[in-house]
Amino acid sequence: MKILSIDDQIARMGTVLPNWKVTKEDDRTAVWIGHLRPNKTNYRVRIFYRVPRLLDNTTVKRVQPRVYIDSPKLERNADGQLPHVYWPKGDPTAGDPCLCLFDPDHEWSICDYLADTTVPWSSTWLYWYEAWRLSNIWFGPARHEGEEGDAGGSSAKAEIAKV
Repeated sequence: MKILSIDDQIARMGTVLPNWKVTKEDDRTAVWIGHLRPNKTNYRVRIFYRVPRLLDNTTVKRVQPRVYIDSPKLERNADGQLPHVYWPKGDPTAGDPCLCLFDPDHEWSICDYLADTTVPWSSTWLYWYEAWRLSNIWFGPARHEGEEGDAGGSSAKAEIAKV
C-alpha cells in the first residue's frame, strides 16, 4: 500500500474532476472547491486535506479529509439539529460543521484517492441530507468513530480535531 502524496491527490482529482479548483497550501496540504448535485440542489463543496507525517500519532478521524458545504449552508431542523456532522471542538456555535463520512465498515485510508472515495461519499451524504430536510429522518448510515451500530440523530458531541 502506497501512502498518497498531496501531488498524487491533486493529479487524480484533476483527472476525475477537472472543473474543481485546487489550492496547494504546502507540500502536504491542499484545498479543493467544486460543485456536487446529488439530487435537486447544487452544492459548493470545499475539501481540506493534509497528508499526515509518518511519525504522527493520530487516528483515522484526525487524518481524514474535511468536507465543508459552503453554499447553500446546511440547515438545522426546527429542533436545532443537524445530523451526522462534526462540529469544531464539538460546539455547534463554533463554526461550520464538516460532513461525517466515517464508516467503520469501510474506513477511509491515506492510501485512498479523494476523488474515488471522499467526493462520491460526500455526494451520497448530500443526497441523504436532502431526504432528511424533507422528512426529518436520516435514512443514510450514521455512525461516528467509537459508536456501535447506527447513531442517527445529531452529532453535537462529535468533535473534529485541528489538523
